[in-house]
Amino acid sequence: MLYYSMNLSYWERTEMLDYDLVVVGGGIVGYFTAIYYAQRYPNARIVIVERGLFSSGASTKNAGFSCIGSLSELEDDLSQMTPDALVDLVLKRYEGLQELQAVLGAKNIDYQEVGGYELFFESPDIDKITYFNDLLEKALQSRPFEESNEKLKDFGFSNQIKGLIKNNLEGTVNTGKLMVSLHKKAASLGVQTLTLANVLCVEENRNYVKVAIGKNNPEYILKAQQVALCTNAFSKQFCPDIELNPGRGLVMISKPITGSCIKGSFHYNSGYNYFRFINGRLLLGGGRHLDKEGETTTEFGVNEKLRKQLLQDANHLIVPNQKIELDYVWSGIMAFGNQKNPLIQKVSDRVVVGIRLGGMGVAIGCMVAREMIKKFF
Repeated sequence: MLYYSMNLSYWERTEMLDYDLVVVGGGIVGYFTAIYYAQRYPNARIVIVERGLFSSGASTKNAGFSCIGSLSELEDDLSQMTPDALVDLVLKRYEGLQELQAVLGAKNIDYQEVGGYELFFESPDIDKITYFNDLLEKALQSRPFEESNEKLKDFGFSNQIKGLIKNNLEGTVNTGKLMVSLHKKAASLGVQTLTLANVLCVEENRNYVKVAIGKNNPEYILKAQQVALCTNAFSKQFCPDIELNPGRGLVMISKPITGSCIKGSFHYNSGYNYFRFINGRLLLGGGRHLDKEGETTTEFGVNEKLRKQLLQDANHLIVPNQKIELDYVWSGIMAFGNQKNPLIQKVSDRVVVGIRLGGMGVAIGCMVAREMIKKFF
């Protein structure tokens, strides 16, 4: 009864409700899933359904880092997985960044392989550089890590920083350009996008999947042959039993500053803190480790404890000779699990989920999408 009582025209009923694939979630994974599906089936009817005006999680709210893992991050990862599993994970991240450029074009997303630098408050262990280079060399065809202490003076950081290790395979992207490029690519393949479309439930019937859209009650019902759930931290609404924890990430950008045009992406505190310089401003974020319980949330907002600490780091650690003033502050929502690998699986005959990217969506978003497509067939 609901289907026929909606205030829809004949044209809407006959041409705009039935799809081969409905993608729930308009972030990096969602768009790549739609793109890969359309490339495989050029005549398929595909729609992306996004509850926000822009992507609701972190795809348009991240800091624009293209990472495969700093030395300390990989060391932490190795405490949770075997060396072979770690190599496979890093390789997925690296290959994901290469595919990101191949599909969208490095220029279109302003991809800059300027290196990822990890800051140390005491002299780093050189033996660890050798160990991880040896571990990764065969898979990456490269020895990515090198000591870069000679650049400390040029970078102008506080003398609290005692060491610097560079990952030559990391860099930056322009997050806004990346998402605009995804929109254009999807549209060129005939993929539709519905924004401000909140999905209330996904219900599989015998011959199709019903996707109900509305604010509090179903207002529109889409019918799909297949559904891809690409809702990351917000996925428990549809899959309540999955192992997943949300993680809010704080990002800030300063007002224009003088004299700082350092190229690179920078990390410290085992990757929990990060910064870069862009268009004469300092962009910095992270600090989730300072209040993990408070930041385990799907609610957007600014944790004042984190904001104050990041601003203090900016003024005393990163640019110690200037007074940094903030211009914009925002947050994004990521998803984590007990395992570092993302969760990609069929939840029913016609529904596949691809989530839990661990804050590495830029690097592995397209790879997650490829694996999701395989689950459909």
